[in-house]
Amino acid sequence: MPKNISAATLMVLSACIIWGAQPMFVTFVVREFDPIPLVSIRYFTVGVVLLAALAYSGEKLLPPRKAWLPLFLMGVLSVGGNNVAQFTGLQYSTVANLTIIASLTPAVTALLSLVLLHERLHKLQWLGIAASIIGAVYLISKGSLSTIINLNFNFGDILFCVSMVAWAFYTILVAQVSKYVSAYSAVAWAGLLGSLTTAAYSILTGQFVLPYDLSALAWGSYFYVIFIGSLVGMLFWNKGIRVIGPSQAAVFMNLMPLVGIICGIAFLDESFYTSEAVGGALIIAGVYLTTQYRLLAYKLARYLVKRRRQKSLNDF
Repeated sequence: MPKNISAATLMVLSACIIWGAQPMFVTFVVREFDPIPLVSIRYFTVGVVLLAALAYSGEKLLPPRKAWLPLFLMGVLSVGGNNVAQFTGLQYSTVANLTIIASLTPAVTALLSLVLLHERLHKLQWLGIAASIIGAVYLISKGSLSTIINLNFNFGDILFCVSMVAWAFYTILVAQVSKYVSAYSAVAWAGLLGSLTTAAYSILTGQFVLPYDLSALAWGSYFYVIFIGSLVGMLFWNKGIRVIGPSQAAVFMNLMPLVGIICGIAFLDESFYTSEAVGGALIIAGVYLTTQYRLLAYKLARYLVKRRRQKSLNDF
């Protein structure tokens, strides 16, 4: 079991590093490729490749009847809700903001688990959720009170929030659907169902337009997005989350802002502002409280007991 836990932890860690760098590559692609067909083709390719691999290995392809609805919802949330919103948002905002807002996911996941799964939250978790939300509002408003009052937020940052909430729902569904299908099958079918749904919507609305010519940078970045970000990242995440659980896996998403900020500054000439530092610090502190509340409560209890004993000895 320890080896399984170590391997699962490494998979989740690798997935978060891959996803932390992915927005930079997405930025290179969306300069030349519309986000909706980009996402549809991405996940259709992922689904077909994985189903072919499953067929070759002899695994049963069709999921049981109980799995179809959660798989469809996973597809809509991950392809449409998460990716389309995220990729479109990168046309209006920065990689740093995307990865910082994405780190809100553990706190939002805990809140959704309370509502949907009736999980009880510790007082420290509530404090963490509050800190994360305050940090997100501070970040997307750039620390301006007038922006908050007038609700004049950056459109890209709002889309990042939509993307983050969709991923939180997806994370909860992964734990449910893993009872019926393997991690590979879940990624394959969710990707296919999500890509076909997204493509159908974009065709009906006249938004499915393919580019005639992409630069070498865009092609290379698109390769990363499809095969590294989608196949490797999603498989690592789904396999790891089955062993260590959604809450523990979500902790590693704290690495994504750091990776994203480094990539944005190093390769996209992005600036990093004070509001992003303050907002990011509040979000990460809130996420730590939300996910590590047991350890913090234990340490706090030990500290208080030690103080009480020391006081009693001094009084004696």
